[in-house]
Amino acid sequence: MFGDARAQNATTAAVSAQQEQTRALIAAMVALTGLSASALARDAGLTPSTLNRFMHQPVRHTLSQRTMLALMIATFRRMKAQGIAALDAGALTVIAPILPTFERAILEQAPDAERVLKEIKLRTGAGLASLPRNEKAQPQRRDLAVVTATTLGVDVAAMNFDKAPLTTQRPPFLADDAHAFAFLLTDASMSPRYDAGDMLYISPARDISGENIDVVVDRKSGGFVLARLVNSTEAAITLQKLQTPQPYDMPRSEISGLYRVVGVQRLGA
Repeated sequence: MFGDARAQNATTAAVSAQQEQTRALIAAMVALTGLSASALARDAGLTPSTLNRFMHQPVRHTLSQRTMLALMIATFRRMKAQGIAALDAGALTVIAPILPTFERAILEQAPDAERVLKEIKLRTGAGLASLPRNEKAQPQRRDLAVVTATTLGVDVAAMNFDKAPLTTQRPPFLADDAHAFAFLLTDASMSPRYDAGDMLYISPARDISGENIDVVVDRKSGGFVLARLVNSTEAAITLQKLQTPQPYDMPRSEISGLYRVVGVQRLGA
C-alpha cells in the first residue's frame, strides 16, 4: 500500500513539474503578445476554456504539443506585428530555450516568422542554430520517436528509432534528453493510472532504482511492456499490470532495456 502511494506521488510530481513549466511558457506568451490567456487561445483557434482551466484549476494533464504549437504560432505572428524591440526581455528568455522543439513546425506553418526567430536568438544570446529542413536529419534532436507494445526493430540503446511507427513533438522538459522516446498506450492494462491513448514520456537516462515505479521494458524477443516495477534482482524483475493484480517475474535474460516513465500526456488534453 505504501509503495503504491510512493509511486502515485512520483507520477503526480512528474506531471506537476510539466504543468508548471507549461504554465510558465504560456505566461511568457501572454506577456509577449499583450493578450489575456482567453484572447491568446482564441487567436490560436482554441477554446478559451482550454487555457483558463489549465492555468487556474487543478488538472491531471499538461497541454498537448499540438495545442502548444498553435499557441506558439499565434504568439510569433503577434510578435512579428509588434516588433521585437518592444518585447518583454524576461519572457523572451523563457521562450528561447524551447525554440528547437517547435522551430521546424513554426516555420512550416508560419514561414514569415523566420526573421523573428533569428532576432530572438540574437537578443537572448541563445546561439540556437536553425533546425535542418531535411526531414531525415537528426530526428532525435527535434522529435521523439513513439513506440507501442508491438513495435519491432527499434534499438533504444543505439538510438535507432527508424522503425518507430510515429513521432511526436519533443516536450520542453526533455529538450536536453537525446535518448528519450515516447510510448503510446493502446490498452487499459494500467488503468486508472493511465488510459488507452495516453502518451507516456520515457527517459533511459533517469534512475530506475527503487520499487513501485512505472517502467517500459524493451524485450529481446521484440516489443515493449509498460508495467509497474515491483521488485528487481540480478536474475529477474517483478512487474505488475494494474488490471492484472498478480505480479509476475521476467528474467533479465529476456530484457534488452528497462526505462523509467517520466511524464504523461493525457488523451485529448
